[in-house]
Formats: sequence, structure tokens, C-alpha cells
Amino acid sequence: MDVATRNIAEVRSFIDRLELAEPTPELARLIPAAPRLVDTEKGGYVDDGSMVSFVAGLSATHKSDVLNSTLLAQLAANKQFDREEKTEAWYDFYRTVLENVGWVIQAFDFTRFETAGATFSVDEVVVKILAAIATQNDIAVVTETLEAMKALTDDDGRVVLFNQESHSLQKGNFQIGVCSESDGVVVMKIGTFYFSTTQQVTRLLWMQFSSSESGFYQGAQTVNLNEEVYAQVRKQVIDKLGDKARTFVADLDI
Repeated sequence: MDVATRNIAEVRSFIDRLELAEPTPELARLIPAAPRLVDTEKGGYVDDGSMVSFVAGLSATHKSDVLNSTLLAQLAANKQFDREEKTEAWYDFYRTVLENVGWVIQAFDFTRFETAGATFSVDEVVVKILAAIATQNDIAVVTETLEAMKALTDDDGRVVLFNQESHSLQKGNFQIGVCSESDGVVVMKIGTFYFSTTQQVTRLLWMQFSSSESGFYQGAQTVNLNEEVYAQVRKQVIDKLGDKARTFVADLDI
């Protein structure tokens, strides 16, 4: 049933029943700064195992809505399923949470990434996949976000957060999204990815994967947030996340 037609009391009950994954001791030891959210400015963020970019023009409230709702969906799915071992079930539950809080979203479909070369770089794959559904302005901001992340040292808290939450040594599951606003509606172009490899993964987004030793799967779609629905659960999502919104979200300098 479309969430817009559901009784909002059912949605609130759904959120209330959610169980969320807790940060690992390594993440809990970090002392993150509260993410900076500024009206109308472009921005880039690490959001658990996702990276989210915003083109100029979105309000701070809408940026917060995107980061909080996608974090809620990730942490709830992480609690229910291992995001690397039970990827299909993980994405099903991730989508269920997003739908309940107001995102209009389709099922996640994946295809294997194929290349004629012996190796491929993850950042290049991300840009190529998103370029099929995003504008040049969208891609420019995604590229800036990736470059800002690349410039950080391995021990930077933002790198530690994304690396820990998006992959293990040989498997991973991550999302890259870029958001804009159209007639007051938040629109997100989201690329979804998972992989397994015989190689040891370190800096995921810039790693050169061997085509013969890796299975890399991709999907992309355009989704939008129903403001009428989300406005009624915004505070509940914030309260449900509590301090986790600070632990699992960090801004990047773009």
C-alpha cells in the first residue's frame, strides 16, 4: 500500500517498533562534530555506509530529512540483516523503512558491472552509473564529494566511519546519492552497490578491482520524499535516532 494512503498512526507504530544497530566500540570512541547543515548551500556527507551530496538550493531541514531517514533505514536494516552476507534481504528491509517514512521508491534491481578492462575503479563506476539518471550539476557535486573524501587521511573519522560501515575486507554494500529540490519536493538520484572480491579492500572508492577476481553489482533509480508524510514523523525519526545521528553522520568540505 502506498504510504500516502496509510494511516499515519500505523507509520508511527512501525517506526516505534524498529530496532537500530549500535555503533561499534571503534566508532563510539570517536568524538564527531555535529554535521553542518546550511540553507541553500551545496554539501557532501558520510551517512553510515552511504555518501550523500546536495546541490545548492535545499533547505537545512530537507538535508536533515534525507540524512536522518536514510540513516534510520540503514541502521534498522543493519540490525535485521548482515548487509554484506544477506544483501537482498537487507535491501528489502531498507526499502520498507524508506517507504514507511515517506519515500516513493521502487524495488532495487541490480546488474553485474561488466568492463572490457582488466581492472576498474569504484569511483569511476559510481559516476558512470549515476550519470545515466543525473544532471551534469548533480554529477559535479558528487565528484566534489568524492574528491573531498579522497583528500582525507586513513585515520580521519569520516574515512573510518564509511570504511567500517560500507565494507569488510572482501565484501561490501554501499549507496551514493545526490539530492536536489524540484517545486519543493526533495528528489534523490541514488546508486546502490554491492560486491565480493578475493582482493583485500582498503580505500573502497578508489580501489582498483580486478575484473576477474570480483563480482561488482550496481543499481540506480530516482526517488522522491513525500513531504506531507515525512513532516508528520520528522520529530519521531529524530528522537528514534538520538545520538546516532551525530555518530553516524559527518559533513565533508566541498
